[in-house]
Amino acid sequence: MTTTTSIAAHYEQFLELLTRDPVPAPTPADGREPVRARYGERVDASGGSQPIVMTRDEWILNQIDLTLALGRLLTEDDVVVSAVPYELSFVGAEVDRVIEMVGASVISVGTSGTICPMPRLLGLVEQYEVTALVCSPSFAAELASLALSLGRRPQDSTIRTIICVGEACSTERLDRIGAAWAARTSALYGTPSTPTVAVACDHGALHLCDDRLRAEVRGGLRGELLLDGSPTGELVELWPADRHCDCGSASRVLVPLGSAASAVRGPDGLVSTLDVERIVFGHRRLAPHFACAVRDGTFHVTCAVAGPQKVDPGAMRRAIRSGIGEALGVEAEVTVVGVQDWSTATS
Repeated sequence: MTTTTSIAAHYEQFLELLTRDPVPAPTPADGREPVRARYGERVDASGGSQPIVMTRDEWILNQIDLTLALGRLLTEDDVVVSAVPYELSFVGAEVDRVIEMVGASVISVGTSGTICPMPRLLGLVEQYEVTALVCSPSFAAELASLALSLGRRPQDSTIRTIICVGEACSTERLDRIGAAWAARTSALYGTPSTPTVAVACDHGALHLCDDRLRAEVRGGLRGELLLDGSPTGELVELWPADRHCDCGSASRVLVPLGSAASAVRGPDGLVSTLDVERIVFGHRRLAPHFACAVRDGTFHVTCAVAGPQKVDPGAMRRAIRSGIGEALGVEAEVTVVGVQDWSTATS
């Protein structure tokens, strides 16, 4: 089992790296830049690619926070599938390294699906008795539906922990994913430039890593996230400093709301895709599949009925659409499909 001692030892290793600077620290007078560690790219609001870079110290500090977070969820007995993007992205490499630091075993499959498509991954889960999965919420939902289509029960697999990264996910949908796998679920939150921004406590709330990040929200407590004064293109809610989580942490709670480019102006302010997702998953007979896009100021939602239920798709579609309109004051077009029709409906 992973112990506090081993985590502390890794922490000391990180601190040693932070103090072992091969180049003198830059000062405003000498103009030297910090040592760079990783280069990548992010997609801006217009869809173009922008270069990003992390210094060595930033990279290590991100890993410290993530190691402490995953150290509460994983042990040396775990076998973890890491299905996280790698191409010009920071988060995949960070997750893999941290899993190793915690002491668990890692099977890294990425997300391209070329070498390890989902059917093969299901075989690896069985072959290596995988106990944890780190991936996006969409990936976890699709893997569960594939297992069902192949006559397997995801609940009977060896997977007992699912850690969702890479996209905003409501607690309502996270609970559906956990039920599909009979697993505990947790989330991590980061941006393309800062892979670890907030980590989950034992109560499931995401706490800002405010020991190293200065976070603000443009427009008050709900709006675009600014990190150290720089816009991220991500919408969040940030709890006020005097509101505390039941876990007792002094760090502020951050609630991801998705991309600012995917929000619509409603009667009471911006409405995000996560706001819509919460309304959608108020309907209990839905599988944890969800897709939402904004076109011409209207949310286009696709969701799926869970299991072989006798459901009137038209009535459910109308109920979800009216629920979104009444709660959020925005227009939505809703498509309801069966899980088996999901890939066709969202392609």
